[in-house]
Amino acid sequence: MEYQKIALGVLAMLVFQVCLAQPAELNLVTFEAPPYQTAGADGDDRGAIGGETVDTVTCAAKQAGWSAQITVAPQRRAIYSLKRNIADGYFAADPSAELDAIASRSNPVALEKWYFFTTDRSAKPSKHRIGVVDGSNEEVWLETNGYSIYLSVASPSQLPALLERGRIDSALMDDRLMEGLNAKSSSPVDSLHSHFLRYAPLHLYVSEVFGKKHPEFLPAFNRALPGCMEKTLTLTGRETQHIEALTKQLLAELTELLDVQQALKAGPQPETLAEVLTIDGKWQALAPEATLPLAAHILALPASETLETWQNAYQGLVTEAMVVNNMGAIVAMSRLTSDFWQGDEPKFMEVAGSGPAEEPRARKALFISPIRYDRSTARFQITVSVPVFSSAGEAPNGVIVLGLDIDKAMGI
Repeated sequence: MEYQKIALGVLAMLVFQVCLAQPAELNLVTFEAPPYQTAGADGDDRGAIGGETVDTVTCAAKQAGWSAQITVAPQRRAIYSLKRNIADGYFAADPSAELDAIASRSNPVALEKWYFFTTDRSAKPSKHRIGVVDGSNEEVWLETNGYSIYLSVASPSQLPALLERGRIDSALMDDRLMEGLNAKSSSPVDSLHSHFLRYAPLHLYVSEVFGKKHPEFLPAFNRALPGCMEKTLTLTGRETQHIEALTKQLLAELTELLDVQQALKAGPQPETLAEVLTIDGKWQALAPEATLPLAAHILALPASETLETWQNAYQGLVTEAMVVNNMGAIVAMSRLTSDFWQGDEPKFMEVAGSGPAEEPRARKALFISPIRYDRSTARFQITVSVPVFSSAGEAPNGVIVLGLDIDKAMGI
């Protein structure tokens, strides 16, 4: 009998430990929007749910210590579930005052690319009969920003057909969603023209009750997001071509104003990489709250003043501009950067042809980074860079680096 009590006690302890080891369940609701959120083939709310945004949310929740259980519902019902605390959270939603009042918003979990689609190449969508999905993020954004909506439909698949029949003049939706609809259609609309409107950062909203009960969740979730969404923030071929053309235009203008070789000569001249790294350590320890005397000196240089004036003229399109030498050390900058040494970053290594203690590699004439989210500005940005050469050398003796607001860049 005594052995049975001991055995039961051990079993209870094991069960308790197993329960502790299981991550808590996070009950989320979303809506179908391929390729971001895709319901199972059976069409049942309880069926499998996949897609890029689902993967991102599941990944970040897991790293935050939670197991995401996701169901699919129409958007209006999903929002109702959040408001009534039936669900712990709802994604993926465009920021809205309505949701901000009743729930807590994460950093972006997805970045959609919204286009007006028309049958007329030279159309002006703002004056059109606009079609949109009822209850969608696009519908809310249009209403908030003063657009007149002509027709709201139940399903995205209805919009291409309405365009083809001339029932509406333009449809607003995510670029990849339209591509997916056309790919699945038995009679795809090949004659559609796209007009870029905006990049739409979409978020996870967690309910008020859940947020108060688990205040540690959102900070942990946000910390995990960059690694979980890294693969989903690459530019498409069309976007890359647009950025390449814009970068060439910007650099042609900048180099008319700035003597880059003179900037390289006038900037700091550390003799060794060890010296650069020593400065960098002190720089990072202070920035952005305080400024090293060397950083203040660089900001006061004529080349830095030129970069700042040129950046400001673009009213948010250009988010930073810098010139670095052949060791990756900054010699001119439009604003204080987080570090002095850029030599271990792709924006330098990809165009300079090597990194620290590396064998020479093939150089790119232009580097374009993936899209990244800047929490300090709540904007999505990219970095572009090009090598610069002295008249005498085959190897670059410096690099020009620009930060661009991707939303503004694609809108040009």
